[in-house]
Amino acid sequence: MTESLRPMNLGGILDRTLRIYRSRFPAFVGLALIPVLAAELIEFADKTWPHLSSLAHPVGRFENFLWNTVVSLCFYNVFCVIGDTIEPGIVKLASSSTLGEDCSMISSLRFIALRWRSYVWIAVLKVCVVLVIPELVYVALLIGAVSLGEAVRPSGQQPQLVTPLLSLLADGVGVGLFFWLGACQSLSIPAAALENITGLGSIRRSWSLSKGTRLRIWFVWIVLWAATWVLAWVLEYLLSQLMLLAGNMLHLADLMRSLYGPAVLILVTGIYAVLGPILPIALTLFYYDQRIRNEGFDIERMMESAGLNTAETLHAQASEATTPQAG
Repeated sequence: MTESLRPMNLGGILDRTLRIYRSRFPAFVGLALIPVLAAELIEFADKTWPHLSSLAHPVGRFENFLWNTVVSLCFYNVFCVIGDTIEPGIVKLASSSTLGEDCSMISSLRFIALRWRSYVWIAVLKVCVVLVIPELVYVALLIGAVSLGEAVRPSGQQPQLVTPLLSLLADGVGVGLFFWLGACQSLSIPAAALENITGLGSIRRSWSLSKGTRLRIWFVWIVLWAATWVLAWVLEYLLSQLMLLAGNMLHLADLMRSLYGPAVLILVTGIYAVLGPILPIALTLFYYDQRIRNEGFDIERMMESAGLNTAETLHAQASEATTPQAG
């Protein structure tokens, strides 16, 4: 599909996102399935060995909660690095659809393979900025909340109120910082993929390019997160009721209970694979929208299509100017 490049409002971005998604649905889902399956393989490997959540033996309920939180965050960070490494392929596919270029799932995978080391490094940098910094702030505030709650106990105050309130403050600061940094760095992968930027350059590029559109990105982000959570909950509930009904009617309750876990895993995998490409497609359109608004990218494309101000034209003009004229 080829559409004219122009500034778009939020509704236009969402509408074009869905049309691009439908136009190459199998390729988008195939790309999104790769990090989902990789994450599930890592989880399966951990359940087999080495069981990271049980490596430490914390003393006390809070220490146990803190350790499990750290392990969960580490897994989530690794999964995000894998997803961000594959995201350039989705961005390339969405960009090709936007600009009317040919692209497929295979060519997108080749596109990733050409610069996979750079994409892994950019993914690590993005995760460090967007996730690790808020996580460290959250853990530090959480430890401080518990420590302060214990410190005020001898003074006769009510620690049962102090600790939860400070913990709630830690949650708010951590989540707020995550959303703000996430919006600031939301365009780092599109910039890296489409402008051939590496390392910290993509982080700086996203920081400047996302100015003025972060609220719109937040909105899309939250809507997609809520839709994914609600859809997963509803479908899992319907699946449990269906399997319970089938088990009672067919007298296969034990079999249904044993199949429930794998069935939920397949269901969740399908949901994330189907909904996963939507945000990268939208971010690609946000990227182009910001370049059109701030840098005149639509005019640049039209001039390139007309053969004006291209690199080849400028080079030819420079060569012509430096060549001595005969006679």
